[in-house]
Amino acid sequence: MATDDASTPPIENARSQRIRWWPIIAAFGVGAALQTAATIFFGENQPYLDWACVFVIWPLTVFLLLLWWTFWSRLPWRIRGRGWLVIAGISASILVAFRFDEFDGAMIPRFSPRWKPSKKDHAAKFFKNTSIKNASTVSDDLATESLVPTVGDWPAFRGPNRDDVVVGESLRTDWDARPPKELWKHPIGSGWGAFAVIGRRAWTLEQRGENELCVCYDIVTGRELWTHADAARFSSPQGGIGPCSTPTVHDGKVFTQGATGILNCLDAMTGQRVWTHNTLEDAGSPNLSWGQCGSPLVVDDLVIVNPGSNDEASRARNSAVIAYRRDNGEKAWTSGDRLGSYASPHLITLSGDLHRNEERYVLIYDGIGLIALSSRDGARYLSFEWMNNPRVNAAQPLILNDDRLLIGSGYGQGSVLIDFHPHEGDEASPEIINRWQSRQFKLKFNGAVRSGDYAYGLDEGMLTCLNLQDGKRLWKQGRYGYGQLLLVENKLLILTEKGDVVLVPATPETPRELARFHAIDGKTWNHPVLSRGRLLVRNSDEAACYDLR
Repeated sequence: MATDDASTPPIENARSQRIRWWPIIAAFGVGAALQTAATIFFGENQPYLDWACVFVIWPLTVFLLLLWWTFWSRLPWRIRGRGWLVIAGISASILVAFRFDEFDGAMIPRFSPRWKPSKKDHAAKFFKNTSIKNASTVSDDLATESLVPTVGDWPAFRGPNRDDVVVGESLRTDWDARPPKELWKHPIGSGWGAFAVIGRRAWTLEQRGENELCVCYDIVTGRELWTHADAARFSSPQGGIGPCSTPTVHDGKVFTQGATGILNCLDAMTGQRVWTHNTLEDAGSPNLSWGQCGSPLVVDDLVIVNPGSNDEASRARNSAVIAYRRDNGEKAWTSGDRLGSYASPHLITLSGDLHRNEERYVLIYDGIGLIALSSRDGARYLSFEWMNNPRVNAAQPLILNDDRLLIGSGYGQGSVLIDFHPHEGDEASPEIINRWQSRQFKLKFNGAVRSGDYAYGLDEGMLTCLNLQDGKRLWKQGRYGYGQLLLVENKLLILTEKGDVVLVPATPETPRELARFHAIDGKTWNHPVLSRGRLLVRNSDEAACYDLR
């Protein structure tokens, strides 16, 4: 006689047959297909691929799996509900256990455990327990040290020529056998600028709490000599907290521009303020999304900054670029109505008819492209349009000679090499020749350097060598992130985004790393400084000095 057992499968068997599994396979298939397509589309642009994975591909795959669990799985609703409770519990635990710290250069969020003190907490404790040594009681050698820059000093952003080229220094490469000696390392206020250095003094900008500071350090000991504070604070979700520019030291004065537009002239020895202006108020303009990042340019008796005309109302003021008298801060001239950006003013002398009156020009790389203004009165001489979608130009132009320069931009834009050729007898309309244009050398905010006929830079985080004659890429290797680099003799000194210091030969042949050591912790976008064999590095968390002699 037939039994029920022979015709009816067990209950658990029936449930497993009811579960619909194919949507899981479909969800992972969609994710794999998108991953493959993104890899092909973005190619070597790893930051864009990472961003697509973190913000599009992986979330979409998880979303499809959640849809399956909730609507398509055929599981009993009590099991689905319990699953959602587990997911909610895990999500809440993650939110409680981890805090958001920052975005990296590819705009990927970074987190850290909440049970560990944050770097800002560590810095606040350090500042509370560290006393400032008054400038009037400094050692005799510091008190009598000259503030006149000589060979080996680094008095401005990217050095004396604002090009990240170190002159008169030699580097050994046996760092494994003889690691660079750490002179000091300690927390520092938030900020993304670099140091200016003359002798033993080093100046930089920091955010500490609600104050934006210019701080003068002793480069040998790392001890503060003085601070000057302004009640200002800048923060952006992606860019982080603090000022981005670098002080300029000239004729015993320090000129600083903070993220909110405060331009100060300070006594370099004591930090006492000589004069101050708010450049955004003078321009009648709102701030940029990531704050004012341009480092002041000193030309003769002028201090020049480029706050930009960043809305419709401010364009009528013709004050996108402002020159102040160096001695008293009075306005000398204003010029331009273009959208600002994040590069610093640069002095350039052009050849041919442009040079016959011995008039130099201030090169401004703004949100629209390049303009050259007379340093004497701000009159516009030439312009060249070079824009990406967000209109963000941040990497300094690379001046090759008196009539040729290379500019690069991130966000998929690439680079271009241009020549300036004045028309005979017509100084108001020079001809600009586009020698070549390339999708390579996408310099987001990372400076490039030149050695002979080749340029070297971090193309969306990868070290790249470009032939300046034709714009062809010779090699691209090494994922150093959005760090910065110096040219020292025939070597590239790279400060990576993770705080490593790396030496690579500056050669058109594919190189190999010569040496490497870890210098500082934390996201590092700041430019390194090498002065008399001492390497100064900093980021938004800490600073350090190493002896590379």
